[in-house]
Amino acid sequence: ILIKTAEALEILHSVDEIFLDKTGTVTSGEMTVSENFVTANNMTEKEFLTLAVALESGSEHPLAKAVRQKAMGIEAPDVSDFVAHQGKGISATINGKSYISGNIRFLKENNIDFSAVENKIEELSDQGKTPLIFVCEKDVIGIIAVADTIRDDSIIAIKALKALGKKTVMLTGDNKNAAQFIGNQAGIDTVIAELLPQDKEKHIRLAQESGKKIAFIGDGINDAPALTRADVGIAIGAG
Repeated sequence: ILIKTAEALEILHSVDEIFLDKTGTVTSGEMTVSENFVTANNMTEKEFLTLAVALESGSEHPLAKAVRQKAMGIEAPDVSDFVAHQGKGISATINGKSYISGNIRFLKENNIDFSAVENKIEELSDQGKTPLIFVCEKDVIGIIAVADTIRDDSIIAIKALKALGKKTVMLTGDNKNAAQFIGNQAGIDTVIAELLPQDKEKHIRLAQESGKKIAFIGDGINDAPALTRADVGIAIGAG
């Protein structure tokens, strides 16, 4: 344990609430593809995975890494105009066609009709899985469900924090059903989901403005604004 300042240790014993990141903090962060569904007519599973791995090739997000692992050995076409939209998804051009991959928020922003797969998305989310929805030229072509597992020691840690009388709040960009599934497993008091990185900082600031002292625990990568805003920031693991 590296303690940057003595002041951090002084404040730590008096914090009121512990805010936590989900992926790589409460969970292992080692995501795997659990299911994939092709919804486009006349497209095989291999064709879908080829497009999926091409789209995700430029992203360092754990979800993208899981897709690349699933499609290992498949040769992907070249991608142009790649853009990562933080907390939402990615967009790119493949063979002259525009593609996006991401969450429901991203689809809504791009005016994509996903009503045909809405029940499937909800079903996967209820199982604690994160659905990545793939779209070609405004049409949903498939879904890849990615699963993350809770760390065993997270459950122990949350119990210990509760024994100290500390309230726990999980902040995550994941969809609300998948996040609540993990939150329930861990025994976390409050789950706030579908957040962008700057939203995490905002929730901590609002708690502080109500007179509470807050510690935030995250992986130190996407969570820099939240770690900085908190009275005590704790970055864990290899972050």
